[in-house]
Amino acid sequence: MAKSDGRIEGQAGPGYFPMFLNLERKKFLVFGAGQVAARRVGVLLRFGAQAVVVAPRVHAQFRQLSGQYPGRLQIIRRPYRAGEIAAARADYVVAATDHALVNDAIVEECRSAAVPVNNAADRTQCDYYFPALVEQGHLVMGINRTDGDHKKTAKISAMLREKLQDMLKNIDDDK
Repeated sequence: MAKSDGRIEGQAGPGYFPMFLNLERKKFLVFGAGQVAARRVGVLLRFGAQAVVVAPRVHAQFRQLSGQYPGRLQIIRRPYRAGEIAAARADYVVAATDHALVNDAIVEECRSAAVPVNNAADRTQCDYYFPALVEQGHLVMGINRTDGDHKKTAKISAMLREKLQDMLKNIDDDK
């Protein structure tokens, strides 16, 4: 329920607006190449983005993504270098390294360069989130909780995926 100032009840700050973006030809600069980064990059590529991944070590899933999305994924095997974000001319940045101090430095550099950033390890340092996705045919829903409870979000998303098929079948039957 919304309060008189527009915030959702129980929400401390202004909150995040659920907005769907056209990622076609948008460049994401991703620091880190572990399992979390692989999951995020996979979704970004699926929705049309270009991704440059910078990390000294790369999760095996990136090889699969590279084959699945030829020409849209570039992997640079080295650690983050201070000062590189503005020069990279990325539309968005993801900080997903194993090191909190490196992620903090990436966020700080993004703030200085006015580049939206997602710190995979600290939701308080995110300009945008990756919602849980519920997809069926031409329908796409993004699910997020204002309290950041990922387990509840995953449970709700799974329930919606299960129910959605029946709901859409009923709509199709109404034709």
